[in-house]
Amino acid sequence: MNSRNFLIIALITLGGLSLQSCGSESKVKETEKADISVAVGTAKLTNQAETMSFSGKLEAETHSNLSTRIMGQIAKINVETGQKVNKGQVLVEIHAKDIQAKKAQVKANELEAKAAFKNAKKDYDRFTVLFEQKSASQKELDDVTTQYNMAKARLEAVKEMGIEVEEMLRYTTIKAPYNGVITRKYMNEGDLASPGMPLVAIEKQGEFMVMARIPESEISKIKQNDPVLVQISALGDVKIPGFVSEVNPSSQYTGNQFEAKIVLKPANEQKNNLYSGMYANVLIEKGGMPSIMIPASVLIHKGQLTGIYTVSQGGTAILRWLRLGKTIGDQVEILSGLNDGEKYIVSFKGKIWDGAKLTIQ
Repeated sequence: MNSRNFLIIALITLGGLSLQSCGSESKVKETEKADISVAVGTAKLTNQAETMSFSGKLEAETHSNLSTRIMGQIAKINVETGQKVNKGQVLVEIHAKDIQAKKAQVKANELEAKAAFKNAKKDYDRFTVLFEQKSASQKELDDVTTQYNMAKARLEAVKEMGIEVEEMLRYTTIKAPYNGVITRKYMNEGDLASPGMPLVAIEKQGEFMVMARIPESEISKIKQNDPVLVQISALGDVKIPGFVSEVNPSSQYTGNQFEAKIVLKPANEQKNNLYSGMYANVLIEKGGMPSIMIPASVLIHKGQLTGIYTVSQGGTAILRWLRLGKTIGDQVEILSGLNDGEKYIVSFKGKIWDGAKLTIQ
């Protein structure tokens, strides 16, 4: 091949490449000129409820440590931990032979006091008549009256002693104050019971509460009767409705944290799955500051930056970088980068870029 032919072939090849390049650039420009079909949303500044979360433990709303007012040896404990009991059922019996003996003694004293009072009253009545008939002196009447009042006082004292003994006997049998379940036995048969020392613990089933610990920065926001949701993690994050029944205004005895009593209102099918001691998370919603919330699915992520495509006045796409706040469900809070009333792109067909021309659906 001579140099002339080689030059002709080279020119033809170069011309083909030039035409192919021009065609590609033309296609890119046509693509850039094409409008992109998009769906848009409008940013709205709305008042978002603030959700506060506090920890606590599940407790029976009604629970009691049962004790006695007397000292004595425990004769019998009729229940076991976990046993269901009925109101009035005898739970613990304490030896009461000494009290029974005292009761018999009081009964004998009462009979003696009644007899003495009866004789004193007869003398008083008789000398009153004699004094009115001027057959007895004032001193004689005064002496008889004194004896009568002393006999009467002694009889009253013996009766009061009888009431005291009966009350002591009442505390030798510890009975269930309500229908419930035994949650603990503090003592065993043969142990010495003392006044005020707990013997057994009982709680009423089906009625539960949570004592939530509230930090000082949040206590002013919690009010009585506020509705709440209580999340029980042991039950698969079940949420049970309830309300604030009490707010302790002092933290002097609770380690610089305030206490709020939450009463639960579980459904019937939930009651059997609730047990005292379960961990609980109390959720309380309060009116918060106005903020902009958008779906998290519309966000654009590039490295550590997060943005969104907005719509310019000229109908083109503008990429905005955002600063995000809290996430609630599938919504995310926008702290900066998007203003109230601005339109942002929710979805689009094909590819999108900064400055792309848009067709809004």
